[in-house]
Formats: sequence, structure tokens, C-alpha cells
Amino acid sequence: MVGPQCPTGADRHKIQINTMKKINIFLLGALGFMASSCDETIEPSIPQHNPQEPIVTVDDVTSAKAGVLASDAVLNLEDYRAEGSVIPVMTLVNTENLPENATISYNLELSSTDSFEREVTLSTTAGEASEDGSVTYYVNAEEWNDAHLYLFGKSPKEKTVYYRVPVYVNLDGSDYRLNSIDYYAAEGTLTETCMDSGFVIEDHYYLLGDMTTWDLSESGVAPYAFEHAEDVSVYDDPVFVIKFEVPASLIESAGGAYWKIASQTAAENADWAAVIGPEINGDTALSGTLVSENAQAGKLEVAGKYKMTINMESMTYEIERLLQPDVLYTPGGANGWGFETSAYMQLHSSKGYYGVFPVDADGFKICTEASWDNAYTYGGKLADPALSGELLLGQDGKNLLVPAGDEGLIWASVQFDPVSYELTTYEFLPITQVSLIGSFAASAWSNDVVMTSNDNGITWTADVTFAAGDSYKIRFNSSWDYNLGGDPKALTLDGSDMQATESGEFTLTLTVQPGIPTLTIVKK
Repeated sequence: MVGPQCPTGADRHKIQINTMKKINIFLLGALGFMASSCDETIEPSIPQHNPQEPIVTVDDVTSAKAGVLASDAVLNLEDYRAEGSVIPVMTLVNTENLPENATISYNLELSSTDSFEREVTLSTTAGEASEDGSVTYYVNAEEWNDAHLYLFGKSPKEKTVYYRVPVYVNLDGSDYRLNSIDYYAAEGTLTETCMDSGFVIEDHYYLLGDMTTWDLSESGVAPYAFEHAEDVSVYDDPVFVIKFEVPASLIESAGGAYWKIASQTAAENADWAAVIGPEINGDTALSGTLVSENAQAGKLEVAGKYKMTINMESMTYEIERLLQPDVLYTPGGANGWGFETSAYMQLHSSKGYYGVFPVDADGFKICTEASWDNAYTYGGKLADPALSGELLLGQDGKNLLVPAGDEGLIWASVQFDPVSYELTTYEFLPITQVSLIGSFAASAWSNDVVMTSNDNGITWTADVTFAAGDSYKIRFNSSWDYNLGGDPKALTLDGSDMQATESGEFTLTLTVQPGIPTLTIVKK
């Protein structure tokens, strides 16, 4: 019997070759013969994968609003003052296909706005399962009240709070958001009041700061009191206003001006713990929320005049940098009570605001912005027609009227107080003559060439013969106190002489509104 024979060297070589051929054939098969010729490009194969299924789907968890979220009644947090009180918010009705040892939890997100820019997130606690297997979840009442104070302050008035409820699956020590970050089991608003905290709006508040004083005493803060409407309860009108200046030297030396707010009680007791301010130290925001506990200092980084408005019911502040307007609007009966159709009063370096425009029997008002907002609208302090008087800001200002017989074109001047940043007084001059004067032959700087109007004083025209290089201006009532010159496209008080660029006969037309007075020159 012949046993198995070992291959010779030549046989081993053949085995190796055959083995390599088999390996190469296998590799080609694994590649799926991706190349059928040397000229074709080999395309990569597409890997296959199966996506991970979510641990739990929305359909596996059935939730329902509970308690205050399911009711239209006002949530009075004072009703839950007892220690350990909880408030029902959600019910877990049913669950399916939960992994072993997995549990469900809810959070309650609260905000004062629907954008949830400023929010508080409260955790919930599960109660005992009921007979039907459902479980109600609760929020600690004291924590909810703390959230209310953070969002709205201590005012006892009803507030509207926005809420939303995300759901979490708890498994092996980790929390997984159900469905997505945009999914909420409940969303909406409710009305609530906070626990009684002895909320008080004081009669006086003062601005502490680098630009005022850090002397927390009655005498130290007295010059920096916020203003409040007279004879109005602070509970009916909780808004206080102060105007102040941050000097450039302070910005240059310290890089900014820090501020806080002292209540009357804080000043009387020199109590820094009772001082009010923003939440973040060095906060440069021009609006925000004020807090009374752990109050920090706000910061202004630009020199200038400012107005700060505080609402001590909502515990909010707003700071506005005051910029003197370049023009004033004069909406009235002669321009259809429109802003853009009215004449614009301009600012002169030493003569206040001025303008020339027609006025009818309905009169007009003066606005610092193209808006009827009371913060920008001035009228007369008195209702009687007059050529001079005091201006009054807001809805109590009366229409500015000229005496009977003085209707028509007027020259108006208005004074501005750089300390209060308000318009103060007015003076009107009825215009009896609009004219051209200059070096041209018909005038020789001594005779006025009268302009005429055919449209109630909005435009004025005159025909003039110029020689090239002649100078001229416009003036009113033959007085140099009331003259216009400079750029014909935007005439200004005491502006430079205008010049004729060529000889000939021209028609000049002055248009006093809308906007700033303009002069057009057309060769005949």
C-alpha cells in the first residue's frame, strides 16, 4: 500500500500558482467586476447600512395637560404658599414599547415672551400611578414662584406667561429628548399672579453712577431723582424717567460709566442691599430687566446725552441716547397734515430751528420725528392763536395757530434746550414780501425784486436778467435777518451768495415745501 506522497518542488510551485489564481479570481468576484475593460473607470461600491431606530417614538408616549395647564383659570401662586406645595401640569396617560427600566419625565419651560429669549426651566416630579396606570407630574410651587419673580418682578398684577413642555426618556442614567428638540407635549399661555411679597413701588428713585454719584444718602442722590407724572399714583403709572449726560472725559479715563438705581428706602437707610440693577455686571445693553437681589451695575460706553426710563411694575429699563434732530417736521392744514409733505425746519448754529412755510386757519404742529407719537409731537401750551409762546410735548399740546389775518406764509423759529433735550418756545413772523436781491442790474444790492405766488404760498417766482457771475440771495420782508442762500437745492439761513453761471433772462422759482426750501433757475 502506498501512502500519501509529498509534492516535489515543481509540484509545490504549480500549487502556489494555482492558489494565487484562485485568490485573484475571488477578489475580482468580491469587487463585482467593477471594470469590464482597461479603459473604463472603476466606480466605488455604495456601502449599505441600516439607520438606528429611535429608542421610543412619539406614538409610544401619550401625554395630556393637567391641572393649571388644562384650565383657563388664573394661577394664583399665593394659593400654593404652604411649604412643599406642588402644582400639577402633565399626565402620562400611557406608554408602549418602552425599553426595560426606561422612564418618562417632563420639564416645564416658562418665558415672558413667545420667543423664549429669556426663560426658566423647571423640573417635574412624578406622583403615584392611578388605578388606570396614568401618572400625574408636578412642579414645586416655590420654584414656580421664583421663576415668576425672575421673569416679571414682584408686581401683584396678573401676568401672561408662555409655557412649553419637552419630554425625555430616561435610560441607563441618560436622558434622551423624545422625537426632536422642536417637539413639545404641550404649549400655550396662562395667566398667573405671584405669591404676596409685600410688593411696593416707591415714590422716588435715583440714578447712581460714575456720571452722577455713588453717595448712597438722601442728600447725595437728591439731585439725580427720576421724574414721575405729578398727581398720579405710582401704581397707576409705574414709569419713571431721568435725563443725564456721560462726559467724554469719563469714557476716555475709565472706558465707560457704570450705573445702578437707588430706591427711596435704599437712600434713606444707605442700604446697598436694596439697590436695583441689571443681572450681569458691566451689562452694556440699553434695555433689559432690573433685579433687586444681587443687583449688578450696568455700563455705558459712549459719551453723550441719555434718557433712562424705568418701569417699576415690570422691573424693566430702557436707555436712549439723545441726538438733537437735524430737522423738525411741520404737519398741518396747509400740507394735509402730512410729514413728508410738510416744510422742514432746519437747525441754525446760533438761531435755533427756523423755517418758512404757509399756515392756514387749522394751524400745525411740530414733530421731532415723522411720527405722531407723543414723545415726538409738540403743540402750543395755550390754545389761543399767537405769534409767540411756549411749546408743550405730548397730547396736551394744542395746534399752533396764528392770529386771524396773519394766515399765509410765516417765518417760524423754535428754541431748543440742550439740557432737557426738548423744544421750549416758538416765534412766528408773518411774511408780507418774498424777494430777490443781489448784484444783478435790477437790484444792485439795494432794490428787492418781488416774487409772487399763485398756489397759496408754496412756490414763489420772479423773472430776472443776470450777467454771468452776478450774485444774489432770497430774503423776506426786506430784512437781512430772514434770508436764504447757499446751495439752491437746499437753501439755508444766512447761506452764501448764489451766483449766475451765464448771462440771460431767467425764471427763478422758490419752493418752500415739502422738505427744505429749494430754488430752481430756468433760462427763458
